[in-house]
This record gives sequence, structure tokens and C-alpha cells, in this order.
Amino acid sequence: MTRVQRVLVTGSRGKVGRHVVAALVAAGFEVRGTDIGRPVYDADDSNAVPYVQADLTDAGAAFAVVRDVDAVVHTAGIPEPTKNVAHEVFATNTQSTMNVIEAMEARSIRRLINMSSDSVSGMTWAHRPMVGAFCPIDETHPDRAHDAYGLSKRVTEMLCDAFVARTDASAVSIRPTWVLTPDTYAANLRPFFDDPDLPSAVFWAYIDVRDLADLVVACLRTQTPGHEVVYAAAADNIAGRDLLASVARLHPEVELRPVPRVDASGIDSSKATRLFGWAPSRSWRDHLDERGEPRAAERDQN
Repeated sequence: MTRVQRVLVTGSRGKVGRHVVAALVAAGFEVRGTDIGRPVYDADDSNAVPYVQADLTDAGAAFAVVRDVDAVVHTAGIPEPTKNVAHEVFATNTQSTMNVIEAMEARSIRRLINMSSDSVSGMTWAHRPMVGAFCPIDETHPDRAHDAYGLSKRVTEMLCDAFVARTDASAVSIRPTWVLTPDTYAANLRPFFDDPDLPSAVFWAYIDVRDLADLVVACLRTQTPGHEVVYAAAADNIAGRDLLASVARLHPEVELRPVPRVDASGIDSSKATRLFGWAPSRSWRDHLDERGEPRAAERDQN
């Protein structure tokens, strides 16, 4: 297979996209970015890589920007369903992915990394109480999404299936769990330290955005045929709880499966490790102490 060198990152100015751009540049890729945000026309750090503003729900815009690269990393879209109306969430995420894939096919671009979501499993934004069928969750778990966001991400994976079926292209859909950045650990995770019984839709799983970006790099460096779907989560869980004991106590109906460590994540990312040699290296412990308080270095930065 041809070695990937030129990469287009959609959603390049979003939470995930900007970290993916940084990781790809550091890894030596030639990177271009596109997003819906207004360009900066003066000299600015945001212009470190070439950037074009485009609304990828418009097919013409997608065909104009998705070209002259070896691969596309598709992170663009609405990232959760609570701040937009449902039809906009579904339409934006599915239509933009369809347009990107159509443009890739027309331009014979053969590698797609699609940012999907753990919401495909159904739990995260469920309208009714829902818990995983087993713990930890992996790629064999049934896809039970019924909300607009989870359904939109499931459809993007179906679009990837169709793309590789009708072309010589290959794709990877990454299902990250709750994505955290260094400056959001304390505020987002503190409630889970204060209340050991606070439930989590995906059994207290999370991932550092920098580990997620490293996985994207690994997916571009290691070619795989067809369409692979992989979960992405940190190695440990929020607050370092005894995972299986906590699930048994709070969700006795859930089937418990072996875990590699007592405080393991509620999502099993071992398929990504097997396929791409990737392993998460970052933890909430890098930022918070055992009480959920920011470590001294974090307090100094703030």
C-alpha cells in the first residue's frame, strides 16, 4: 500500500481536530485543515498549517476541499446532542460524512479515519435508563443507539462500510469515550470523586485527547484493509475505582468479564492495541490527586 503522507483533517479547529493536527505535524505528516470556523487572515498560530473554511454538509464545498491528499481524518460534526436540535445533529453528522466519502471516492483517496463515538453502543445519551450488556464494553457489544447523535455516528460507520465495499479504499472508525483535555479534568471529574455511587453510562471510562490523537497517527501509519471499528479509552477509570466490584454493586444485572487491572476502564481498547500498536499512556492521575483535587503543577498553571 502507498505510504500516507498528505492528510486533510476536517473539524481541524475543534477539541479533537486541533490535537489531531498537532500530533500529525509532530509525526512528520503534511497536514491541511478545514472547519466551519472563520479563517484568520493575518499572521497567526492558527495558520501553522494551511486552512480552508468549508461547510462539509454542502457537497460542493466538500468536493472543493477534499482533494490532493492521501488520507482524510474526519473529525468534523456536532459532538453531542444536547445543544442542537435533533434533526440538525443527525443531518450534519451524516451528510458531512457522506459528502466527504463521495469526494474521496471521486478523487481516489484511499484512507479514511472516521471519528465515531462510544454513543453507538446506546448508553451515553439514552433517553431511557440503559446500561451495558457486559463490562468492559468492547466492539462485540450490540449497537443500541436511539438518540440523534448515537444514530448519526452509527450511520457514519455504515457509510464507511459501503465506501470500502465499492472501492479499493480502507477505513477506520474510532469510537472514543468521554474526551478530556488537560484543562477540563478537574471540573468534569470532580463529581465522581465526591460521590462514589455516581453512575456513568460507559462504566466511568474516559480518554485524554492527546492519546486519541496518537491513535489517529497510528491508524495512518499502519494500513489495515476494509473497515475496522475500534474503541478508544484510557487504561484506567475515573477515580480509580475497583471496576468490577463497582459494577457488581451498582448494576448487578451486568455480565462481568475479565479485566487487566483492578481499576481498568469500563471500555476495552485492546483491539486498537492489536491492530495499531497503540496504547493509552495518560491518566487523570497526571492532573488530579486521589481526592480529585488539581495537583500542584495544575494549580500553578491556573
